[in-house]
Amino acid sequence: MTEQLAQTLWRLEIPLEGSPLKTLNSYLIRGEERSLLIDTGFRRDSCRAACEAQLAALGVDRDRMDIFITHLHSDHVGLAPELIRPGCQILIGEIDGPGVASYRDDACWRDLYARYVRDGFTREETDRLWDTNPAQTAAPAAWGPYRSLRDGDILSYGGHALRCILTPGHTPGHLCLYEPDAKWLFTGDHVLFHISPNICRWETMPDALGSYLESLRRVRDLPVDLLLPAHRRETGDLRERADQLTAHHLRRIEDAWETVREEPGLTGYDIAGRMRWRIRSRSWADFPLEQKFFAVGEALAHLDYLEVRGRVLRREERGKYRYYVTE
Repeated sequence: MTEQLAQTLWRLEIPLEGSPLKTLNSYLIRGEERSLLIDTGFRRDSCRAACEAQLAALGVDRDRMDIFITHLHSDHVGLAPELIRPGCQILIGEIDGPGVASYRDDACWRDLYARYVRDGFTREETDRLWDTNPAQTAAPAAWGPYRSLRDGDILSYGGHALRCILTPGHTPGHLCLYEPDAKWLFTGDHVLFHISPNICRWETMPDALGSYLESLRRVRDLPVDLLLPAHRRETGDLRERADQLTAHHLRRIEDAWETVREEPGLTGYDIAGRMRWRIRSRSWADFPLEQKFFAVGEALAHLDYLEVRGRVLRREERGKYRYYVTE
């Protein structure tokens, strides 16, 4: 279902079956010369059918439509190589772009899952993830060529000049798009409402959560009349939401530290199981495995934040990383 938000701006609703996120907000900026589609959905038939149908209903000239990807996650980039037409461009940040290609590299996934085993997962769990993790199974089948973008680059579509703002944290190279005249901000997964963005550990970021909190400060005071998140219909005031998200993570940092203090020697997996999550599940043992993957990643980001600041230390003991508070 499409929704017109402004004279040249539409929201497309893309279903994300099996995901607690439920839907992706894909945005279309329509111009006389060229149009821009922002984010695409998983590489799945349901996403493809919904996106194709809505673009057709709007009568978009697909031969003059470029695609902007806010970040490398599969629910945002999955369909891009299939939707793009010859002579059109896929646009993505220069940091996240190369990471998309690694989705098709089995060795990268083996290395990632091996690290998660060291952080407390069982090998049986990571073997099951190989066939069920949508980050892997619904990623783009092919990638490239694409145009890489940097912080401050300007994109012109539909009479609007959109500035790329680098907001690392959710991914290493997440980009927001800001239109200062209309006061639009496309936040991707940097700022969401009703749910909080997942901030997990990245091997290329020693402190993903610290980077995320700094990125929130970077956009907090932008003049914004229309805040356009990538998930759910909820939207609102940028400054208020940035402060809420900051407070949320500061509380979780202290909760993680208290858990380590009270039960030294836990793995990141164990610590994630003691954190509170907004998911319908009776216990950590009953968590859907794919959601455990993201929950543990988020717990590790909070533990990295504490480790970088000298509040906890990590030790490898019998093939598992375990956490202790510093003296």
